[in-house]
Amino acid sequence: MSTNPTLNVIRTTLVQLYYLVRGKISYQNTGRNLLRFFETTGGIVKLALEGLYNLPRPPYRGRLLIAQAAVVGWSSIPLVTVTLGFLGMITVLELKFQLSRLMHNVSLVPGISALLFFRAFGPTVVATMVAAKVGAGFTSEIGGMKTTDQIDALELLGVNPVHYLLVPRLAACVTMQVALSIVGVFAAFMSGFLVSIFTSNFQLYLGIVNDFVGWPDFINLIMKSLAMGWVVPVTSCFYGFRAQGGAQGVGEAATKAVVTSILLIIMIDFTISAIADRLVSAVM
Repeated sequence: MSTNPTLNVIRTTLVQLYYLVRGKISYQNTGRNLLRFFETTGGIVKLALEGLYNLPRPPYRGRLLIAQAAVVGWSSIPLVTVTLGFLGMITVLELKFQLSRLMHNVSLVPGISALLFFRAFGPTVVATMVAAKVGAGFTSEIGGMKTTDQIDALELLGVNPVHYLLVPRLAACVTMQVALSIVGVFAAFMSGFLVSIFTSNFQLYLGIVNDFVGWPDFINLIMKSLAMGWVVPVTSCFYGFRAQGGAQGVGEAATKAVVTSILLIIMIDFTISAIADRLVSAVM
């Protein structure tokens, strides 16, 4: 036995983790988890295709669309503004610290931070905030309808639940995702300038940003926003349609919807970031 207390703590922790997971790792559990993964993935893709198929088809429920747009867009503006605002200040401060320590030059901070806002923080963080704020509400609402047989009542009345419940939320989320991303980038940009107000004027700050940020970055922002806009409504409705077991089941479904939405958002962000530059270069 080693006398090093740090190594002893690490060894003890690893042993405890081994005993904790030993009984849960088996061929049966692994296969069951894989089947559950493929079932969930296939269900979300199927529901997304159904939503896209029903999106241009009548009847057009304008009031529901406006109501959902207000829930997703207008009510989320304070959260998005505050979150991206503080994130913008943190980014600028951290970049100043790192560049001053490594390069002894902070003149590149506005441009680098603006690139981060447009290409990463704008669409991804906004989509995550929408998932946390709106997604859980969508799942709870639809899950409550499922557990009280209201969705079965819609089917008996000849109403397509996907068209009635998913389509307005899908259209509202895709539209508002783009708008909220632009608002979030603006909030991050202005808060970053406020942090730099004592060392730079607005004309200089904006000029450096213009040297770094171009149309490809704005197109990247819009592409990511559109690509992530379907995640929250489809995932939330999927788990809402599958909710069972009363209030506890609805709560579990809401938790799963938020976690799955955030994971999908991160995966989509990585995928688009990996291919966006080549696609934009080919189009431009």
